Amino acid sequence: MNARPLRFAASVLLLALAALPLAAADIQIFPSDDPGVGFNDPAAATPVGGNTGTTLGAQRLIVFQEAARIWGALLPSNVVIRVDSSFPALDCDAISAVLGSAGATTFHANFAGAPVENTWYHKAEADKLSGTSLGTNQASILAQFNSKLGKTGCLTNTFFYLGLDNNHGFNINLLSVVLHEFGHGLGFQSAADDTGKFTGSGTNQFPGAFDRFLFDATAGKTWDQMATDADRLASSTNTGNLQWNGPRGAVYANAYMSKRPRLVVTAPAAAAGIYVVGSADFGPPLAVQNVSGQIVAGLSDSTTDGCNAITSNVSGSIALIDRGTCNFTVKVKNAQNAGAIAAIIVDNLAQGVAGMSGTDPTITIPSVRVMLADGTNLRANLPASASLGLDSAQYAGADASGRLLMYSPNPYESGSSVSHWDTTASPNLLMEPNISSDLGSTVDATLAAFQDIGWFLGSTAIPTTYVLPSSAHAPGQNSFYTTDLAIMNAGTFDSTFTLKFLGHDRDGRTGPPEVVRTVAAGATATYPDVLGSVFGLSSDYGALRINADSNQLRIVSQTSTPPPSGPGTFGQAVPAQGGNDVVTTAAPKLLFPLRQDGAFRTNVVIANTTESPAHVDLQLFTAGGTLLGMRGYDLDPLGMHQIGLVILEIGGPGADGTSNAVLQVSTPTANARIATYAAVIDQTTSDPRTVLPATLGTLGTNGNWLLPSSAHAQGKNNAFYTTDLTIANTDSTTASVTLKFLGHEKDGRTGPEAVRTIPGNGAIALTDVLGSVFGISSDYGSILVTPTTANVKVVSQTSTPPPDGNGTFGQSVPAFGAADFVTLAAPRALVGLREDAAFRTNAVIANATDQPAHVDLTLKSETGATLATGSYDLQPYEMRQIGTVITTLGGPSLQGTANAALWVSTTTPGARIATYAAVIDNNTSDPRTILP
Repeated sequence: MNARPLRFAASVLLLALAALPLAAADIQIFPSDDPGVGFNDPAAATPVGGNTGTTLGAQRLIVFQEAARIWGALLPSNVVIRVDSSFPALDCDAISAVLGSAGATTFHANFAGAPVENTWYHKAEADKLSGTSLGTNQASILAQFNSKLGKTGCLTNTFFYLGLDNNHGFNINLLSVVLHEFGHGLGFQSAADDTGKFTGSGTNQFPGAFDRFLFDATAGKTWDQMATDADRLASSTNTGNLQWNGPRGAVYANAYMSKRPRLVVTAPAAAAGIYVVGSADFGPPLAVQNVSGQIVAGLSDSTTDGCNAITSNVSGSIALIDRGTCNFTVKVKNAQNAGAIAAIIVDNLAQGVAGMSGTDPTITIPSVRVMLADGTNLRANLPASASLGLDSAQYAGADASGRLLMYSPNPYESGSSVSHWDTTASPNLLMEPNISSDLGSTVDATLAAFQDIGWFLGSTAIPTTYVLPSSAHAPGQNSFYTTDLAIMNAGTFDSTFTLKFLGHDRDGRTGPPEVVRTVAAGATATYPDVLGSVFGLSSDYGALRINADSNQLRIVSQTSTPPPSGPGTFGQAVPAQGGNDVVTTAAPKLLFPLRQDGAFRTNVVIANTTESPAHVDLQLFTAGGTLLGMRGYDLDPLGMHQIGLVILEIGGPGADGTSNAVLQVSTPTANARIATYAAVIDQTTSDPRTVLPATLGTLGTNGNWLLPSSAHAQGKNNAFYTTDLTIANTDSTTASVTLKFLGHEKDGRTGPEAVRTIPGNGAIALTDVLGSVFGISSDYGSILVTPTTANVKVVSQTSTPPPDGNGTFGQSVPAFGAADFVTLAAPRALVGLREDAAFRTNAVIANATDQPAHVDLTLKSETGATLATGSYDLQPYEMRQIGTVITTLGGPSLQGTANAALWVSTTTPGARIATYAAVIDNNTSDPRTILP
């Protein structure tokens, strides 16, 4: 909507983890509304989006409880965090509203366990660090949200959406707002007021833990180092130069943020410079290859707002248009209709830079938004020569060194400045001052900031639960499957863990006795045929739970069977799941592409990772988005269920012959956490390919995907590998993607491109993508997928006929997004590698940027000793496959090595490296995918 941005109110005082901490914080909601209002509002409500409440008050409470669950699962504390909550009538008018506010009830300093003296900590964090509830106030956080929203005169007809599935449309996602405000109450807030003065008085006037990480690049000081309140006040309006100095924040920026959009003006001299801009949710994404031209005024007769047909000559130029009166999409579409090659929208308020929301699939030109002062300068100096695109060396929302920027507009904005991330961030971040429609239910960089300010201090590791959804020592169809388990400790301390076999189709709390094991720092613990060797089982299958004292374990299984012909094996690798991997009420998952016909069948596993019963719903769709069927399953506590021939079970006999199906897995059970995956199995060879769950929702604004490897090429033992590519669109509108084949061992920027269209809520399958799309007769390499929507997911399957020619062997490899790459601050490990007479391992490294990158490889033994090292300099978008990686790095003496781990790192700032390994049976040529 083209109105003043919806702002989160300031609080009154005010890398997601790999798996779920056992010692999770207990955050409890205490409603304080009067009878009949707020949380006690008895108005009837229809259950929506996983929210099962039947009154308005009950649905509000369920949203708050879900936000408490999300934050509680991420933060370690043994002290209850009480949130006193209410829904009073807050300030609002027809175009803006205070959505809510939350803050700590008290600050504490110099308590027992305080990491830094003379420093204020929010009560919830102070309680955690001290191990006890401090002060006399029982509540840690006070939260208030606007009960008037949507009513006449208060953003009329724009309501809070109370579902938990982020399907909020044009309404405001209450879950995102509550997560944001709880973030303030938990510690994301400066202890300085609007004048730069710290909380307290006299000798007790201290900076907050948050303030010690606010860094002014101009002054070269953090806020606690500044001598005066006036210095901090000046810093609070030092736009683009107030930064987060925490190391974990920099890790997040390097791993997740997109390249920074920018406008470069070269003439006239009065307007020349680099302008920070906000990007649009609609139209094509900006690219490193800039759009260049003259900036000219886009006029509708005498008006500058572009709300009517543009009559000035903008053909072949960049149209400059003022904000106001109508939607952003209307303005840009009018510029496009008049022949403009791009559009710049000038803000009508003196505030920080922000993006533009809206949807119009017919818009084909890029557009950006500039601040009022910058737009005024441009308009005074037209025409201006300019280029519009991405800064290849800098991330959106970060400075050149990778520090995340804080919101510091000039003039100062009370309630928004300083205690929020900057609005130039892309993808949008939870703790920006403006509500964004694509936030979902994750806490993104906020968790990194909490790591920096000390939330995780006080222990050497975070107790964590991992669940392997399936393991076996059991017969299958023409096969006998066994599961090998590898647990690598990436931490610096020895880790103790407890293995529990949960079985299948039963209450998993029962079963054989638990087994306690220890793995040394840097070492890998391996358990061949884990069900037989550890639990003494002769025939069974089911899930495994691994309770560990560390969140630094990397756990992967390989389940395999001899083929019907006898020699060799075929199988699949399945990683353990936890944290954001699992299905929750707020995070359904997709499994695709699934297939049931004469050549393939599909089995699906659903496993309850909690000790309470849970209900799971499955919906099966065709590639075109047509619903084939749905079915619900009730799981026991810690119960696992395998659904054989899932397409026939849900879609019925008429679904036989279905390929490229999409299965949505969801749960309505509050606090449920469901692990899931699919195995697409060749009917002739019984070879399975692992299909891991994809999260519904956005990767980030127009985020790209990199498929690290694809093939139409000859392999060893007469294998001939081809890659099928499936692209799913979880948006309701049509999307298009640009596919670029980057090849291998060369500069990938010169590769061929092709464009494909995907229907809303549908998928397309590109069989033998290199042959059918690019006409390649013999080649292999990575593929860059650039979509027009952030709701695209990409999966590949690469396979070959076995030596006898019947059926196929293969592996499934997902495309890599922002969260998956190796970066300067985030090395990755590939676990369970092997080279001997039975197996060999190939590793892939692929540069996901258009800049050169250096990659270092460190091969470690089962005991954690370094076996070999290697380094590679990759050209822009270059992919390198390292065949027989163990002996390539370490030489012939390492032949016979098993259970090795390969660490992949980079020393190049801004680099993003996709990596995975394929452990290949030397007899059958069957590969198993090892993801980082």
